[in-house]
Amino acid sequence: MEYTVGHTGRVILLKLDENDDVLESLESVASTEGIKNGIFFVIGSLKEGSLVSGAATEDIPIIPIWHRLKNNHEILGIGNIFQMEGQPKIHLHAALAKGDECLMGCLRGKSKVFLLEEVIIFELLGIGASREKDVGTGLSMLRIR
Repeated sequence: MEYTVGHTGRVILLKLDENDDVLESLESVASTEGIKNGIFFVIGSLKEGSLVSGAATEDIPIIPIWHRLKNNHEILGIGNIFQMEGQPKIHLHAALAKGDECLMGCLRGKSKVFLLEEVIIFELLGIGASREKDVGTGLSMLRIR
């Protein structure tokens, strides 16, 4: 186990509108505001996107299980922001539901907001951490310095 201790800085409220891309928008705000480390919460709805919900087996390299959204779903998510190669890297895990259907996983690639999403970002200061590509797994892993 590794850990580091820091404190919260700014709090940023973000409203995403119809057709905004969630990950792209978060990266843009983090870059513009100079957020190197943060945590965020998301509520709202998506109409397009892809989720990875685990690995097909426990073998490495990882073979992800993909789910593609076919229509609008409610979203409740939590994620973090850490630098990777000098740029903000977003990692968002979310539960998405429509009627009796519920999916959970890591949002990846392009997405489109349905109606709106509300995001609250908490900047983390004094945290010595970043993301680095792990050759063995192919994943961008958290590194604490």
